[in-house]
Amino acid sequence: MKKDEKILIQRLIDGDQQAFTLVVADYHNIMLSVARAIAGNVFADDVVQDAWISAIKALPKFEQRSSLKTWLLHIVSNGAKTRLRKESRSLSL
Repeated sequence: MKKDEKILIQRLIDGDQQAFTLVVADYHNIMLSVARAIAGNVFADDVVQDAWISAIKALPKFEQRSSLKTWLLHIVSNGAKTRLRKESRSLSL
């Protein structure tokens, strides 16, 4: 992992709003694309919003074994799959 990314992650953990704005600007669109591909347009915005909340809460425990981007996309992917399963169950009833 790059030194710059480690610094950015620490800034996020410290609650730096400017760092958060930068990360959202960099990754929000790709996170939305992943969510749309898995869960569809209807749920994508909710999935990404939930992913941001989850990521911020989990950031202090982020072990940095992958890049921040990979980690965020993994959170979105898991959230979208969970949402898709949940909605599929609701529709089948």
